[in-house]
Amino acid sequence: MSVLTPDALAEFRETGRADLALTAALVVGLAATAVHPAGLAVGGALAGLLAPTLRRALVLGVGFGLAVLVAWALVLLWYGTLLAVATAFPLVYIAVGSGLLVPPLAAVAVRGLV
Repeated sequence: MSVLTPDALAEFRETGRADLALTAALVVGLAATAVHPAGLAVGGALAGLLAPTLRRALVLGVGFGLAVLVAWALVLLWYGTLLAVATAFPLVYIAVGSGLLVPPLAAVAVRGLV
């Protein structure tokens, strides 16, 4: 039985399986965000857990946030409400701001701890 230690995580981050795990983390984070906005933090935290450095954690967190925003825009476009939501300026600032700030902060926080 292996224990999740910083050394074990460092070893895992160097293997080729880390990229597959990161893809799975992205899918889990997107699914969690579809259920609840706290999924932004979940996806960012998972990205930070798998990132080899703090800088990479920040980049992965921003990338995850952008992926969530693009997916949200595509869903709104599908339902024909993208223009209505995009013109709701005070509310759209909160949505875009949380999409761009929460995942990177969660990723850097988790990577800084582990």
